[in-house]
Amino acid sequence: MEKIKKRRFAHAISIRIALPALLTIALFVTATFVIILPSLKDNLLTKKREMLRELNTIVWDMVSSYEKMERTGQMTREKAQQTALGIIRDLRYGPENKDYFWVNDMQALIVVHPYRPDLHGEAVPDVRYPKGKNLLEEFVKVVKAQGAGYVDYRFQWQDDPTKIVPKLSYVRGFEPWGWIIGTGLYVEDVNVEIGLIAKQLNAIATVILLFVSFLAFYIIRHTVLADRVRRIISEERESLLRALEESNERFRSLVETTSDWIWEINPQGIYTYCSPKVRDLLGFEPEEIIGKHLVDLIAIKEVERTSRIFKKLIDSHKPFSDFETICQARDGRVLVIEKNGVPVFSDSGEFLGYRGIARDISERKSALEALKKSRDELHTSLEETVKSLAMAAEKRDPYTAGHQMRVDMLACAIAKELGLPEKQLEGLHFAALLHDIGKISLPSEYLAKPARLSAQERAIIRCHTEVGYDILKNIPFPWPVAEIVYQHHEHLDGSGYPRGLTDKELLLEAKILTVADVVEAMSSHRPYRPSLGLDTAQDEIRSGRGVLYHAESVDACLRLIAEKRVDLSAVAW
Repeated sequence: MEKIKKRRFAHAISIRIALPALLTIALFVTATFVIILPSLKDNLLTKKREMLRELNTIVWDMVSSYEKMERTGQMTREKAQQTALGIIRDLRYGPENKDYFWVNDMQALIVVHPYRPDLHGEAVPDVRYPKGKNLLEEFVKVVKAQGAGYVDYRFQWQDDPTKIVPKLSYVRGFEPWGWIIGTGLYVEDVNVEIGLIAKQLNAIATVILLFVSFLAFYIIRHTVLADRVRRIISEERESLLRALEESNERFRSLVETTSDWIWEINPQGIYTYCSPKVRDLLGFEPEEIIGKHLVDLIAIKEVERTSRIFKKLIDSHKPFSDFETICQARDGRVLVIEKNGVPVFSDSGEFLGYRGIARDISERKSALEALKKSRDELHTSLEETVKSLAMAAEKRDPYTAGHQMRVDMLACAIAKELGLPEKQLEGLHFAALLHDIGKISLPSEYLAKPARLSAQERAIIRCHTEVGYDILKNIPFPWPVAEIVYQHHEHLDGSGYPRGLTDKELLLEAKILTVADVVEAMSSHRPYRPSLGLDTAQDEIRSGRGVLYHAESVDACLRLIAEKRVDLSAVAW
């Protein structure tokens, strides 16, 4: 059944397209051969007749010029006539240069004929041409009656006396000499020209017919194909619409059942869509939210701050996330609502607003605040514990009391000058406070000895870095505190102790700590010597810059001292 419908549709389309085309061709052919060609033939004959008259006039004027020469005595009549006749005898025109002029007299005798010299001085009786007219007498009658005119008759074809064809001639009398000058055209020539035109029109009509037929076939074929495609598209469109409706239904169900509040706002911050989840979050119906401004739901104390932040977000036309707003629910509860949104633009690029989600993070915020408080308490406890350990070490060496705290302050100042992140800075802080913790295991008489230590005693003193590492390595610091303490007497060129590490093997925090330790130790009193002074300490790190000590740390330390941003005479600065 479907195939029959398709066949009928194709047939109907073919008729609707082909019939007008065929009627157009038939109309064109009819107009060409019934109206255009006959009219064209008449016009062509009219032009040919006019051409004969003009050519005859030219020859007549030439004969008249010689007659004038006779009258003025420049020539005798005989001479003038012979010259004119010689010119007329030789004149030719036409496509093959075979059309000619002739002259007869008023007695109906030939004076000159280029193709029939045998007729000179003779009449042209009807006996020779039984189907024709008495030509010369007819010419004489026309000239006597009108002076000039056209004559239809039959005569030989150009220079072929055996071929007799219809001819149209124009004759004009030349009274001074009693001549009749004539020239003509063969009707066959006109018919040949019309035939050529008809052939051309036939060819054109055939080409047009073929072209229109091909075009009609092409249109019919593509119309049928287009209709087939249209039906396919229509079916696919219906299928897509059904799928879209199902997708919309699924999306609607998803939006309405999701745990997040889905919202849309226009460029002014007015809600244009609100999912049902807002009912659970704030106690409002979605219809109540639509038309409200974002800040209408904000707690009064937070309106100014939220408005300022929200305006910047809207003006940026960029996605945002973790935008926290303090909202007040219908029942008076204050909630922390986190919003994430993306900008929405039209196809032309016009900003339409934002679309996003929101969720209640009040419990998460409370948990984070409790966690932060606990962390701060733990950090404070760790700080005090570390300081207690540092003080315990210093109790063993009263001459270096406050050394670790001053080193800590100088090392942290250098680290801040170098732009270290907060996490590294905090690790350096604890390592600096504990960098001499290993001295807690050394004999107190070595630490307080007023004279220089022996080589054996110095070797024992140098063990404090390794002892400090052993004490700290099992403590789960979130920073490499034990390793920093272990490395704080190492030098860039490997000449330090206890492991002789070089630049690439050393932690940045240990390099900073080394510079701070050297400056503080040399500028402070020791049991075996008085303070060497801050200038000497600066000379030491300056001379060892890039060889023993980290160059950037040295530069930062010298800059801090020069600008008096540190005070080594105090426990803290």
